[in-house]
Amino acid sequence: MAQSNNNKKTYIGLTVAVVVIIVVVIVAAILGNKGKNGATDGDNNTSQSAGLTASDLSNVAISVDFGDYDTMQSLSSDIQNGRATGKVVKIDGTVSHPGSMYSIVQSNSQGTSSIGTRFVIANSDNYPKDKDRIVITGKVIELEPLVYVIQTLPDFIETKSAN
Repeated sequence: MAQSNNNKKTYIGLTVAVVVIIVVVIVAAILGNKGKNGATDGDNNTSQSAGLTASDLSNVAISVDFGDYDTMQSLSSDIQNGRATGKVVKIDGTVSHPGSMYSIVQSNSQGTSSIGTRFVIANSDNYPKDKDRIVITGKVIELEPLVYVIQTLPDFIETKSAN
């Protein structure tokens, strides 16, 4: 009987240890999924700018004029495939806010197609309204593995007009 109680205590002890390890792994995974560059996963809030400063945004490498669908299509492809990481971009486009994410978008001349790229604003919860025309200057970052976005600062978004 004493042997059986020791086996039960050992089994309970091992079960508790396994549960604790699983909880630690889950918590670590959640905290690790917070993303890079201070941005949170699943929304546009950023807890910090990860050192992004106004001087980081001063040397624009690529500009997209309003209505320039072809350049936006090329830039979006480069961003989404990681080829533009670290570059500073300036885009005159329209805000698309279908859910919790914000994008800067261009439409083709016929209005039958549009393409855009997600953006986040460091240290701000104040985002432009859906369909606003804005000019955004930001740096392309890898928000989390294989997820690339434009990160900017509040002072680098200019509202051109509201629709």
